Amino acid sequence: IWDRFLAFNLARGNDKVPAGFLLGFMRRWRTSPSTGIRPEAAPISTSEQAPDPRQRELHDQIKAAPSGNRQFHASDLCRLIGPAAYEARVLDVIQRFGCPRFTATLAVHGRAVMSGEISR
Repeated sequence: IWDRFLAFNLARGNDKVPAGFLLGFMRRWRTSPSTGIRPEAAPISTSEQAPDPRQRELHDQIKAAPSGNRQFHASDLCRLIGPAAYEARVLDVIQRFGCPRFTATLAVHGRAVMSGEISR
């Protein structure tokens, strides 16, 4: 389980994650659609799988702002730029990266932190 957890996170560019994430991974891993005996998978090499540059850019934006503060970041940004401009930024990220709304809001918060509009 630990090796798959590390490979899962490394494939997504996360070299460090909170230990609590392991519980969620285990829950998902144990209830995955493929039941029965699992064949041993070959370890995922990060050098073999070059991440998509757009995916990497999105991930870097998300990492810039802690997701635990997302409500504060949203309210700070709405107060600063207004709800309509905030919504426009979220929609821009959704269109640009083709990601879900939640991911887009985290990226918008990260962009705002990187540009100095709001604090981390």
